[in-house]
Amino acid sequence: MKRCLLLSCVTLVMAGPVCAQNSVTLYGVLSEGVMYTNNAGGHSQWQLASGIQQSPRFGLTGSEDLGGGNRTIFTLESGFSLGNGTLGQGGRLFGRQAFVGLANDRWGQVTIGRQIDTMAQSLGQYEAAVQFATYGPPIGDNDNVFPTFRLSNAVQYKSVNIAGVQVLSQYAFANTAGNFSNNRDFNAALTYANGPLSAGLAYHVVNMPNSATNTAGAVYGDYGFSSPFVTSGTGASVSKQQMYGVGGSYALGKAKFSLMFTHSQFDYLDASRLGLSNYEATATYFVTPSLLAGLGYIFTDGHDSPTGKKPQWHQVDVGLDWYLSKRTDVFIVGIFQKAAGDAKVAQIYYNSPSNSRQQLSASMGIRHKF
Repeated sequence: MKRCLLLSCVTLVMAGPVCAQNSVTLYGVLSEGVMYTNNAGGHSQWQLASGIQQSPRFGLTGSEDLGGGNRTIFTLESGFSLGNGTLGQGGRLFGRQAFVGLANDRWGQVTIGRQIDTMAQSLGQYEAAVQFATYGPPIGDNDNVFPTFRLSNAVQYKSVNIAGVQVLSQYAFANTAGNFSNNRDFNAALTYANGPLSAGLAYHVVNMPNSATNTAGAVYGDYGFSSPFVTSGTGASVSKQQMYGVGGSYALGKAKFSLMFTHSQFDYLDASRLGLSNYEATATYFVTPSLLAGLGYIFTDGHDSPTGKKPQWHQVDVGLDWYLSKRTDVFIVGIFQKAAGDAKVAQIYYNSPSNSRQQLSASMGIRHKF
């Protein structure tokens, strides 16, 4: 449970009385489990996997009431490995989120710092991996909806909710002189939520991610984790990655049904190009008030230029999540992926690629929130 620390009003010496109310919340997630993979580089593998179901984190978030419907807001969030205690997101202290901003009850909020992109914010809820399926996003998390990487140097605007509609936009600066587009990012989204129905539409483009000539740019250090697509077939790096998608869900009693489509296009420095379209369907059902069952299917259809090859992948996610309390749950998840078309190997997220067209993983673990 989140613990709120209410800070009393103080009077500043030589500055007159101040009576704005402040609140700071300490929160976190601890998640760990055991994973079995039948084929990782040609061998079966047992591993203790940190972050199964949800990546471990701790953070501080807070606000200060400035009066007149205005607030100062901030979040500092650190990711880490529960297995060995090391920092995540490229070794950053607050690699998941680190931002400050202003919010207004009428006009929305503006935040500045390291943040999650708006495509992940708006479409993540329709992905099986977020709902129940641990490491079950589309191959390589190629659309970053999971999301694998965050954005540094980012300015984000989020509107207020009007009749269920909300607008989000974000720009992350390259922070380098002489080359404005070297490792910069832009993304935007539109969401709708009303009763049992919700939907989202988003676009995301990043230029020169992980640029060797600009390590202080928008995306560096955590780009491409577990992804086979960060370089072309000849080894050239990504010059531009464009993503767009649409998703929605409908809750019907104890069941919820989600559909999502995303497309990712990787343009490489050697002028080659890879396009990947992900089609995802997910269903969840509360068998009892404390037992959630989930089933998801993902089809990824690719096209490589100039070779004309068409790699494809099929993936099935299935799982059970048993909530022991509001803060603690245990789970078991199975993921099966099969390469098809011109794809030669399977590679489930977090795992090494198989040496065949098939890969199966099974995991079980525990998650605790505070």
